[in-house]
Amino acid sequence: MSLMDAIAGTMDHTPEFGPGEHLLVWALRRMVKGKDYGPLVGQEFADTCGEDGREVLATLHAFLLALIHTCRRELSIGHPGCPSLTADERQVLQLVAAAQNGKEAQFDAQLRWLATDDDRPALAMTARALAFALGHNHLTLTPPASQLPTTCEREALSA
Repeated sequence: MSLMDAIAGTMDHTPEFGPGEHLLVWALRRMVKGKDYGPLVGQEFADTCGEDGREVLATLHAFLLALIHTCRRELSIGHPGCPSLTADERQVLQLVAAAQNGKEAQFDAQLRWLATDDDRPALAMTARALAFALGHNHLTLTPPASQLPTTCEREALSA
């Protein structure tokens, strides 16, 4: 049983949160938090993506480097094992999911939120490459559900 199988169902209990989202968030957290991610993350990508595992991991690494260098501010990334997503992790998932699903308006909006004008092309290129690499390996991302309050909650907040 792979690590992703072991943690399935422990993170963000939304029904659209599948293996692609789990793998992406888990690897992102391990890499950003400076854990010794090399062998463990590499093995998980090999298990999940087969012979493409190294290339998909390298594409994720390039995306993270672009994100770090183009981001408007320091992102909030959860600790490995944390059961819920941070708002910034949702933004990253939405960016990659929009690229993967051809949602150009949403992709552009996410880019504007995350990166400065001059830096958007680099982030866009690596996000699209990551979206393609994941999709090619049958890891289709679904944009996470909105965290906006419902109508009832908005009315209660304004009362």
